[in-house]
Amino acid sequence: MSPEAMTSTRTSYSRMSTWLRCPRKFKFRYVDLVEDERTAVALIFGTSIHEACEVFFRSLPSGNAASLDEMLRVFTRALTDNATLADEQGCPVDWGDGSLKDSLAKGEAMLAVFHQQVDRNIKVVGTEVEFEVELAPGVFTTGVIDLILDDGGGHYRVVDLKTAATTFAEDRILHDMQPTVYIAAAERIFQAPGQINFEFWLLMKTKTPALKILPLARDARDRAELIQSINEVGEACIRGVYPRIRGHHCFGCEYADRCGRA
Repeated sequence: MSPEAMTSTRTSYSRMSTWLRCPRKFKFRYVDLVEDERTAVALIFGTSIHEACEVFFRSLPSGNAASLDEMLRVFTRALTDNATLADEQGCPVDWGDGSLKDSLAKGEAMLAVFHQQVDRNIKVVGTEVEFEVELAPGVFTTGVIDLILDDGGGHYRVVDLKTAATTFAEDRILHDMQPTVYIAAAERIFQAPGQINFEFWLLMKTKTPALKILPLARDARDRAELIQSINEVGEACIRGVYPRIRGHHCFGCEYADRCGRA
């Protein structure tokens, strides 16, 4: 490993996961700083759902939970504004087989399920919590935690809210590195090693929307593997290793045209 990779490796979960999914996409986005060719509908849809749910989470400590109508207003404004901005910037939304109207209807149905099912007794510590944590000497990672809850007795729960068309496969449940990153960050934030739980909250984009909660555990072996992966991705970047990885993620990719002729 090069001295540079050993002395200072700094990344975020999103950067690392982008490289692991497709190093060529990583190169376009973070090295070449290529402008997107199109805006993925999943990106602005998920962002808009997050904005609406954040309004709800932030309202809970007051004891007066945001209404569904309030959430829908935030979602509709966010999705519409994001789509308009994408068009104005010359990077139109790739709606696939759908449209803005379809996405608005789907989001409204999903948020209705969320508002009905989410536990109003959770104790919110923070939303959209930014962090930078040193996992090992010279190995730093940054990110933003969607939601942190106080479960009492010095225990905290980290929640990552995602919109998903299907539930997570067993291999992702076992090996996804995001929980490892976020648990490490929360342990540092609260000085509470071993006292952090993690959950994915999946708001399903299925025909009948649903809210699924997936608790995940991570241990010291996962932490060691994460650090190793960060170092190896850093080393690959130093060496300029950015192969294409073809797969379902190519459809709707922001750099599909360039990648096809690069």
